[in-house]
Amino acid sequence: MRTTTKLAVALSAGALTIVGTAGPTSAATPLDRTIAAQAERADLNRSEVADLQKQIDKQLAATPGGEQIGVNQVAWRDGKSVMTFPLPGEKQARAVDEAVGTLGTANCSYEYTCLYEHDDYDGRRLSWADCFFVNLADHNFNDKASSWHNNQTSGTRTRVYNWTGSVFSQIWTSVAPSRDNYVGAADNDKADGIDPC
Repeated sequence: MRTTTKLAVALSAGALTIVGTAGPTSAATPLDRTIAAQAERADLNRSEVADLQKQIDKQLAATPGGEQIGVNQVAWRDGKSVMTFPLPGEKQARAVDEAVGTLGTANCSYEYTCLYEHDDYDGRRLSWADCFFVNLADHNFNDKASSWHNNQTSGTRTRVYNWTGSVFSQIWTSVAPSRDNYVGAADNDKADGIDPC
């Protein structure tokens, strides 16, 4: 069983040592302090933080223009688009300060629309709060969506598209507030583009 004492000892060695991004003589950046504080609140050990960091680093390498904003989150467009990774031991993605929800329950923040990597709202969560067409390949999320939650203001439409090889063809539309815990076999892992609103 993890204890905060164990993490406190690790933190006292320096936040950068936990995430393994710099030597012990480097000064901690605001991001390093945020990651260390979130790791402590989530009761994550050094190995768990390192595993999350590998996922974040892989995402950033695949999607230029992103910025790590927390221990398990990457943002684009000044936070208007956010990818959240599940915390260790959890199936559903959530930010550290988000409440743990009931399994199979959508958790997209109000005024956002979200795609989830797996059915029942599990796996990585990709969220948008502004209106512009997105090629999901730009977020390393093409052909990966299995469930969705449109939690924008009432009546706001989200359109999702599949790339056919020559055009983006619409595969579903949602009108807020709505959700679907599984897009169905015909549309599963076929989303390649989204127009959030």
